[in-house]
Amino acid sequence: MFVLKSIYMATSSGFRKFLRIVLFFIAAALLFVAGFLSWQTIREFDPEPVIAIPVTGQATFVPDTLTASIYNIGYCGLGAEMDFFYEGGEMARPDEVLLNKYENAVIERLKQFSQNDFILLQEVDTLARRSWYSNQLTKISSGFPEYNIWFAINYKSWVPMPVTNPMGKVRAGLATMSVHTPTQVERVAFNSGYSWPMSVFMLKRCFMVSRFKTNYGNEFVLVNTHNSAFSDAAEIRKTELAQLKELMETEYSKGNFVLIGGDWNQNPPDFDTTLLLPHYLPKVIEPPIPDDYLPEGWLYAFDPLHSTNRNVEIPYTAGITQTTLIDFFVTSPNIELISVKTTDTGFAESDHQPVTVKIVLRK
Repeated sequence: MFVLKSIYMATSSGFRKFLRIVLFFIAAALLFVAGFLSWQTIREFDPEPVIAIPVTGQATFVPDTLTASIYNIGYCGLGAEMDFFYEGGEMARPDEVLLNKYENAVIERLKQFSQNDFILLQEVDTLARRSWYSNQLTKISSGFPEYNIWFAINYKSWVPMPVTNPMGKVRAGLATMSVHTPTQVERVAFNSGYSWPMSVFMLKRCFMVSRFKTNYGNEFVLVNTHNSAFSDAAEIRKTELAQLKELMETEYSKGNFVLIGGDWNQNPPDFDTTLLLPHYLPKVIEPPIPDDYLPEGWLYAFDPLHSTNRNVEIPYTAGITQTTLIDFFVTSPNIELISVKTTDTGFAESDHQPVTVKIVLRK
C-alpha cells in the first residue's frame, strides 16, 4: 500500500510539474502575441483621408490625343516561376537572383510604353523583405528620366505570415508616371478596410488623382487605383466602387475628362470568357462589378482577347493555370476610345499583364 501511494504521489508531482511547464509556455505565447499586436497597433500606418503629393514645375497642357498603360508589377516577385502563400501556394518571396531577373524584365517591359503620355503602376516596393529591400520606385524613375513620377504608399506593415518564413517588412504603393506636369496630385484613401486586428497587417487601399490642364479650359482627371483583393473583401470592394463612382459623377458634372485605370480585383460586367484566346484557362470572379455600376455614357476599356491576371497557387503554365481579367480602364462620356490592347507577356515577370489605351478628348 505504501509503495502504491509513493508511486501515486510521484506521478501526481510529475504531472503537476509538467502542467506548470505547459501553462508557462501557453502564458508566454499569449504574452508574446499580445505584445506583438500592441506593438503593431501602435505603429499602424494610418494616413489622412487626402494627402497632397508635391508637384514641381509649371503645369503643362495635355494634348487631345493621349495614350496610357496600366501595369500591376506584383513587386517584381510574382513572375511565372512563382506561387504565393496567400493564395494557396508555398512561397513568400523569390530568391534574390529571380527577383533581379523580374525587376530587369519589368524595366524592359516598361520601355515598350516609353512613348506613352502616362503609365500607371501598382504594387511597387520601396523597402520590403519580399523584394530583398529593393527600391523599385528609384530604379524605375532612374530608368525613365523623361517621366515625372509620383508615389502613394498603400502598404506599410510587418507581416508575420507564413510563420516559418514571414513576409516581414513591407513598404509598397502606387506610382503614376507622366510626361506632362499636372496642377495637382493627391493620394485619396478608400473609406473602407479591414477591422482590427487584421487592419494592422493589410493594405491601406487608396487611389491617386492627378489633374492636368486641357485646351478646353476644364481638367483631365487621371485616376490610378488598386482595389481590394481576396474573397473576404467583397463588402469592402462595394464601398470602394461607390467612392470611385462618386468621383466620376462629381468630376464629369464639372465638365472634366475622367480616365480611371488600374487593378480593380473584379471582372467588368461584360467580361466574356468565350472570347479569350485558347491559351488562357478562364476564371470568373464572383461577383463581377454590377451591370448598372457605370453612369450613362461611361465605358469600360479592356481587351476581350486577353486575361490580365493569373492565379498564383501554382507557377504559371499556359492552359493549366487559371486566368482572369481585372485590369482595365473606365472612360467618361466626353472621351473617345480609339484602341485598347493587352500586352501578352506570358505572365513572365508579373502575375498581371499590362493594358494600354489610346483616347481622344472631345469637347
